[in-house]
Amino acid sequence: MADALVRIMQDSGEKWEDMLIFLPSRRAVRTVEKDLVRRVGHAVMLPHLVALGEGVDDEEYVPEITGDDVISNTERVIVVAKLLVADANIGRLSVALPIARDLVRMQDYLENEGVDAADIDWMELVDEKYAQHFQSKAQMLGILSQVMREYANGRQTSVQVRNAEIRNWINYFHKYKLVIVCGSTASVPATADLMVAIAAQPHGRIILSGKIDGRESDFELDTNPYNAEYKFLGRVGVKPADVIQIDVGQSAIDFMNYCMGNDTAPTQISNDLRHCHLVVCGREAQEAEAVAEIAERSIKDNKSVLVITPDAAGNQRIAVALAHRNIDADFSGGKSGAATSAGRAILNLLDAWIEKSADEFNLAYVKSGRNLFDTIADIVERYHPQFTPKCVIDDADSVLVWHAIKDLSDALNVAVVDLDVADARALIADALSGVSVRGAMNDGAGVVVLGTIESRMQTADVVILTGLNDGMFPSRGYENSWLPRALAQQIGLPSPDRKVSLQALDFMNLSCGPEVYWVRSGASGGVQMTESRFLSRIIARGGDFDTAVGTDIIAKIVADDSPNLCPLSYAPPSPPADWSDVYVTELEHLIHNPYSFYVKHILRLKTKDDYWLTPDARDFGNLVHEVIEKATDYRTDVLIAQMDARAHEILGRGSILFHFWHKRFCEIAPLVEKVFGQMPDGARAEIGASVKIPVGKNAERVVRARADWVWDGGVLDIKTGSAPSESQLKEGNMPQLPLEALMLKSGGFKIKTTKISQLPIMQFLQLKNNDVRLIEYDAQTTQMMIDAAYNKTQELFQMYSAGGAEYENRPNSDQKYRNYDDLVRAYD
Repeated sequence: MADALVRIMQDSGEKWEDMLIFLPSRRAVRTVEKDLVRRVGHAVMLPHLVALGEGVDDEEYVPEITGDDVISNTERVIVVAKLLVADANIGRLSVALPIARDLVRMQDYLENEGVDAADIDWMELVDEKYAQHFQSKAQMLGILSQVMREYANGRQTSVQVRNAEIRNWINYFHKYKLVIVCGSTASVPATADLMVAIAAQPHGRIILSGKIDGRESDFELDTNPYNAEYKFLGRVGVKPADVIQIDVGQSAIDFMNYCMGNDTAPTQISNDLRHCHLVVCGREAQEAEAVAEIAERSIKDNKSVLVITPDAAGNQRIAVALAHRNIDADFSGGKSGAATSAGRAILNLLDAWIEKSADEFNLAYVKSGRNLFDTIADIVERYHPQFTPKCVIDDADSVLVWHAIKDLSDALNVAVVDLDVADARALIADALSGVSVRGAMNDGAGVVVLGTIESRMQTADVVILTGLNDGMFPSRGYENSWLPRALAQQIGLPSPDRKVSLQALDFMNLSCGPEVYWVRSGASGGVQMTESRFLSRIIARGGDFDTAVGTDIIAKIVADDSPNLCPLSYAPPSPPADWSDVYVTELEHLIHNPYSFYVKHILRLKTKDDYWLTPDARDFGNLVHEVIEKATDYRTDVLIAQMDARAHEILGRGSILFHFWHKRFCEIAPLVEKVFGQMPDGARAEIGASVKIPVGKNAERVVRARADWVWDGGVLDIKTGSAPSESQLKEGNMPQLPLEALMLKSGGFKIKTTKISQLPIMQFLQLKNNDVRLIEYDAQTTQMMIDAAYNKTQELFQMYSAGGAEYENRPNSDQKYRNYDDLVRAYD
């Protein structure tokens, strides 16, 4: 393409600085700049090079639309999601979000084609002859489209603005003596309009990609590589046979055209594709290693390498494989904001809070006036040292993350949307996924890794095409889920096969490089994969490509992937010192079975319930805790009714187990009424706190808790089984409630306290079957138990955090300390 472009530039006889040239991407602009300078060999006045899709940059240009006249995509998605939440089948913002995103995406596709969704009579379009679910969707589309038009109040969408800016270039052609579009497929309507205008100019030139040659009946198919170019030629009244061919040397393009066409007649075209090497890997990880092996061999031969990967996951695997071999690569094609260190750290922290407690987020959210950006800023300020992974909060990547969260926050404020931590996490993840973080181009790298679109007008000595499985390369384009396909095409939505067409053209052009590798994996996630239809067509047409090199590469990878095994150690685990925060409930594991603490707290493994497991004592306990916590009326009959209602939801009506649960509700409710009828004013349920335990002279470790009930002067723990015995508490072997009492005494709970809390009491509300009672310890006994728990905890931290003790497995009769016994390495 670069050779063809230079040919046209030279043949025109015009000065380069008098030319306006449109190229597929910014990367293409950068590549052409370097290529032109290389060809000349000295400083030179370059043409005006513009990436297609960018607006007019002329000094006389005055934008007709300013920032206040534009409604952001983020705001559109938030407003639509808020409207969708009203649907009882959706209910939550995090559930509505992907639906809203898909709807906005569909509206953007329509706007790209010049159609306003609000102008469509959706109910007339999807009438009674279509299935009810399509009619329901059409009704929703009609309502949302009208509401969004009224809400936008004349503001333009970003798609409308971008398309208008592309077309505005038409007014500036007269300033140049030669206007060229190079490498575009004219698949985007605004770009096609621009190209039509250029084609109508005496000084306009269009350089099409590939070599459009074959039967017009093939070009009319949505999946044909030249479908978009064929439609463009139709608009300018040019037959494919009349397109001027630029000879830039021998290539395999004629055989590629033959493969992608449907002409069954014999051909004399050479099938020589021996410059192409097929590499079939066993799995995706091996595919990344194959790419790294090819790149390493090529670099040793002083060859440049271009890697094409169609998906972000494959990109990450290749990055790891190249880094493992210390290969410097240019990944400036971009990565998602969610994949940056700052993005991952924020999402990881929110995940942890969703799993354990939302108190920290809720407090920060309320403190910031329910402003999401201020909340995140406060969280970053307080928790940055604990972020995983570590990140620099003011580097270029992080700044883009903060901008995205700020835009999201502004949209939430405009739409007046309140969040919980789960919704905040979903919205931030969605916002960051739309951010493309691009580093500076690494000009010195011998390997460049790009997506298919970015690869246009790029070249290298060795080209590696990865992910060549159907569904990946090619992948289908936008698949509309709101309408039957025939109606989608009727109103102007593009065919899902358009992306297949574009990727087919990319595949053909890239496969014409001097040395090409086609790499695919035979399985993904344990599922057998089908080779790309592009490869299937080449095989069916008898393409003569190489497989021997691929066999050698796989053999090398398998050999490197078979290291000598290290002997399995049966010693108790002794990981690096753990100083992370600990919840009081986990301390019991450290006391009674250190190995279960190691698995639960350090490895963070969770037991997964059997799918067929029926409700059990845990469900009963959770039910009782939930009803007591949320109750506003503690009368016995009201409590029993509420517990019965929840039991029916969990067990289903007619369950024999309900009879036994109801009997216990009747036993529990009178005591609950008595205890909570006497509960002091200001008592709080499910409230978090923490305390620092000194370890040695200069260290400390944080213990956290979430108490069932706390008030000025006391703490209460609800047990639907047996409460800890007095001896266990005095020995410090059940430290949960005593440490919660210590937190109250030291002001750890965010409640109003007086000097009474300096001498707290402890209560266990034991709701055990046939043994329902309140167990209370006075202030003196409580202090004794606090001291025992404190000393025991300090002793444990000294052993394990500071002393590096092994987390040995101790046999225990209590099942909750034995959940991980099957992971223990032990001889029979």
